[in-house]
Amino acid sequence: MSKKIKGVNILIISSLIGKILSALYRFPYQNIVGDLGFYAYQQVYPFYAIVTCLSLTALPNFLSSLLNTSEKPDEVRGQFFQVTLFLSVTAFVVLSLFSLPLAKAMGTKDLAGPLISSVLPLLLVPFLSLYRGVNQSKLDMQTTAISQLLEQLVRVSMIILAATSFISFNKDVYLVSSLAMLGSFFAGLVALSYLMLKSNLEIKTLFNSFWKISDKVKIIREFGLSSLVFVFFMIYMLIFQLIDVFTVKDSLVASGYSSSQAEILKGIYDRGQPFLQLGLVFVTSIFTNALPKLSLKKDDNYLKTIFDLVIYLSITLTVGLCLLLPQMNVVLFKSNSQSEALIIFSSQVALVGIIQFYHHLLFLEGKNKVSALVLLIGLVVKLGLTSPLTKSFGLSGASSSSFISLLLVLVLYILISRKFPKQLFNFKYLISLALMVLVIYFGSEMFHVEHRLLQALKVLLIITGSALVFLISCKKLKAFPKSLWDEINL
Repeated sequence: MSKKIKGVNILIISSLIGKILSALYRFPYQNIVGDLGFYAYQQVYPFYAIVTCLSLTALPNFLSSLLNTSEKPDEVRGQFFQVTLFLSVTAFVVLSLFSLPLAKAMGTKDLAGPLISSVLPLLLVPFLSLYRGVNQSKLDMQTTAISQLLEQLVRVSMIILAATSFISFNKDVYLVSSLAMLGSFFAGLVALSYLMLKSNLEIKTLFNSFWKISDKVKIIREFGLSSLVFVFFMIYMLIFQLIDVFTVKDSLVASGYSSSQAEILKGIYDRGQPFLQLGLVFVTSIFTNALPKLSLKKDDNYLKTIFDLVIYLSITLTVGLCLLLPQMNVVLFKSNSQSEALIIFSSQVALVGIIQFYHHLLFLEGKNKVSALVLLIGLVVKLGLTSPLTKSFGLSGASSSSFISLLLVLVLYILISRKFPKQLFNFKYLISLALMVLVIYFGSEMFHVEHRLLQALKVLLIITGSALVFLISCKKLKAFPKSLWDEINL
């Protein structure tokens, strides 16, 4: 068990590094290709991200659990590979054939090329999932972790390389988007090459009993409701992005903007994604670290500590991020355009962070059907609100559609779990939070600088100063119980 926990920790670290890299590269990419170029990339990004979610986590975890419980692991391994190969190739062919109508539905036929490039990694999913799943079943987490880091490093490098080609060779943002997405495919090939070198698995043995349809149906059934809900939650925010992809630009055009203006505005709207990702990195790390411990033993005290930590961290990060966002918008993207919409967008950090806790709580209690229903209700509301709110209020309306949907999901989770976030009435915490807000406000108002580098330094100083004031005041006021301080090692 200690080996398993150690292996999980290795995967956690590699996953966090990957998430940070995935958020950070967007800043230089947007600076190089501009808002229109960022639009062309972000429109197809959710397709790639969903594929990556399958090959990095969902399918390897499923295969690992199957191999650990099966009496015939070789047969299970082969059937899993055959099923995933068939589904992946079919999905790639269908999406490629319908790339043009899908691109038109997303706003412009020029997105057809980037869309095909974004789903090309589907062809690698059966192989990457197989090798990672087999390694994890043997508790060899290090190989999987290194393959993840290799994939992210190569991918980010090739994306930036594609962006620099925009300056040097070609000004077609859609071609650059295609090249950036192709970088993801080649990164997957590098990761797969590494996994194959580290394995003695023979691919030809995976095609035994190829025509036994009953075994393949059994594999699909064994995926089960809990696994399905687990994967559904992992890609939940990506589905929100997909809804935006198919609705925001057309809604802006319907409200009176030209097609080119709407594309630039959608590119600005997509600036919210890296802010959201970076904000959630810290909260997600809490869950990835805590979930194995919670699964092994139901400890109410430990559960309460994690609940406290998630609530306090989610709210504090969101307040700080929203207050500093106008300045960060200038530092990172060279303009303060649409800051109101981006503030509403970034406020999702608190909602998603707290929703994660309730989702995992219901998962541990085996309430997967109820959890899935709540998530579906949130998607339906998001789908229904995005277009009318965007037409009426522009990007602020698009951001609000996500915020309202997530708020509804959170309220429903609270009602179902009957676990109310009493931390919201911790007045010692609220005093500390107010002091942090004051430091940010006065720091922002008192020091005015023009140069972008000096602005970046100013933001870093404000972040450092406000964080120190918050932590010291929380310590002095004894805002948190000792167990929470122990959990964060402070």
